[in-house]
Amino acid sequence: MSAEKRTLLVLFAIALGLRVLYGAFLATQPDLTPGATSELSYAKQIVSGTRWITEPYSPRSPGYPVVLAALYVLSARELWLVTFLQAALGALTVLLVYRLGRPLLGQTLAVAAALWFALHARHMHLSYAFERDVLAVFLLMLVLHLLVRPFVRTRYALVAGVSYTVLVHVDPQFLLLLPVLAVFVLFKTRHGYINIQYLFLFLGVIIVASIPWTVRNYIVYRQPLPIGLEAARFLRPVKLAVTEPRTEIADIEGRIVRASRSRFIKDNAIEFWRFAKFRGQKPALTGQTGAAGTTKAPPGAEAWSVRHNLASILNYGVVLPFFLMGIVYAVRSRSRPALMLIAVVIAYFLMRTYLGGSEQARLPVDPVIVVVGFYGAVGLVRRFRPEETLEAGDRSGA
Repeated sequence: MSAEKRTLLVLFAIALGLRVLYGAFLATQPDLTPGATSELSYAKQIVSGTRWITEPYSPRSPGYPVVLAALYVLSARELWLVTFLQAALGALTVLLVYRLGRPLLGQTLAVAAALWFALHARHMHLSYAFERDVLAVFLLMLVLHLLVRPFVRTRYALVAGVSYTVLVHVDPQFLLLLPVLAVFVLFKTRHGYINIQYLFLFLGVIIVASIPWTVRNYIVYRQPLPIGLEAARFLRPVKLAVTEPRTEIADIEGRIVRASRSRFIKDNAIEFWRFAKFRGQKPALTGQTGAAGTTKAPPGAEAWSVRHNLASILNYGVVLPFFLMGIVYAVRSRSRPALMLIAVVIAYFLMRTYLGGSEQARLPVDPVIVVVGFYGAVGLVRRFRPEETLEAGDRSGA
């Protein structure tokens, strides 16, 4: 066994072991134990028959329920074994963080970045919540790993296209990242003709692989949606402004709407980057009621617990300043892999400012923030100790 395979095996064992220990901790904390979800119900429906294909069963995208149904069958319908298999999926994401960071950081620091991410409490919790985030994070890291590494063969573009197609069938919000990823492929090499071939293959695979479920949606819903009904909000064209004469009252209402939208975007931006919340605010009445007619608080309205704050500060807050340094260092060094990763984070952040920003919304790019944060730490050490030789990968972006 090569040294690289031994490193991957050790990282997988550590990441899986940490998730198993976290599961044992959850068993002693009733307030943290995940319950049944709509995704799990969807997966059980898939196992039980074909009605989920021939009838309008759910507006949710089918990717995660199909994978969850496969895990459900492999585990002989034992939920504890399903959670173990999901924990293994989360551990595989740690390996992708290592592979993503190695060209930038070298083997030693890439291992350190992977271990840091392996200790991320929120991502360990994903392994035990039957929601699609755990699979979406894994697939996004896989797509980025495939696109950042050099394309030495044509099939790399095909595999990247298939991986991206599966990703958007798990979470259609990543449809909005397609232009950014397409630019990565278009400038993959220094040869324009080859890049066009790669881009044609990448987009062609996405279109062809999306046809089956598009046909199903047209038959069931009479709408040619490539993924699911929930994808319509991401594919809906932007409404153009009305050019008719406006009254004074309409102008006032328009200013109120624009002010509310600006406040919404500002709040989303703050919540996206938040690493702690010590003071809560009393939620305004939203018209949403829960059990016994009680009013539900909007997400993020209340202060986080001490445990939540501590975990967030250690896992994410410590890395955030180094992530900002990583942006500066990547621009100065013109590292193509680092700039590509940063571009994905920025594009995703801008997307979430309009879709809703929160700690939960930031989870898909947390691994990228960790890698770029370690890259920034390397740049900081090089700046103050230039005489010391640090292990690093190819800074040219090859």
